[in-house]
Amino acid sequence: MTRHLRRTSAGSRRGLPAGLALAVLAGIVLLGGGAVTGSAAAAAACPPTTVKQDIKAADTVFRGVVTKARRVQGSGKHRTRDYRVAADRIYQGSLVTDKVVVTTRVGTSADRRCLAPLTEGKRYIFFVVEKGARLMATDATARAGRHLTRQVVAQLGDGKQPETQPAPSAEFTTVSDASPPSLSRLLAPGAALVIVSLLGLLVVGRLGRRTT
Repeated sequence: MTRHLRRTSAGSRRGLPAGLALAVLAGIVLLGGGAVTGSAAAAAACPPTTVKQDIKAADTVFRGVVTKARRVQGSGKHRTRDYRVAADRIYQGSLVTDKVVVTTRVGTSADRRCLAPLTEGKRYIFFVVEKGARLMATDATARAGRHLTRQVVAQLGDGKQPETQPAPSAEFTTVSDASPPSLSRLLAPGAALVIVSLLGLLVVGRLGRRTT
C-alpha cells in the first residue's frame, strides 16, 4: 500500500511539468492568434487593391522624381505634406507643366496611413485626384519599380512626356495713338545747340575786337 502511494505521488510530480508545458503551448497559441488578428485588422485598414482599380480611382497617373519634401502643414486630421515633383511620364490625364506639387495626407498617429512618406530623389508612380487646384496622392502611389511600371504600361500604354514649362518671354505693347517722331523733331535739339554755339563764338569775337 505504501509503495502504491509513493508511485502515485511520484507520477503526480512527473505529470506537473507536462501540465505547465501544455499551459505554455496554449498561451503561445493564443498569442499567435492575437498576432494574426492584428495583421488582419491592419489589412482591413489598408485593403489591397488592383492596379486597374487604382487607375479607375485616379484622375491622373504619372511618373516623376521627388525633388523637394516640404514641412507638414495643418493640424490634427487635416495635416498634409507637399512634395515638389519633376514629372517625366504621363500615363493618364494631363499636367499643365512637368514641375508639379503633389499633396499627401498625414493626419495623426491614430489615423490610417497606408502611404508612407516619400523620399527625395526617388522616382514614384503617382495616382492623384484633383481637389480644386491641388493634386492629392492616393494610397496607390508607390515607388516606380519594374513590376508596378509594367502593370501600369499594360493598362495605359507607354504614356507621353509632359510639356515643359516655357521660359517667360518679353512682351511689347503697341500704343494705338502713338506715332514715331518726325526727322525734324529729332534734329531740332542738335540744330539748336549748333546755333547757340555759333552765337557764342560771334559774341566772343566782337568783345575781343573792342578790347584791342
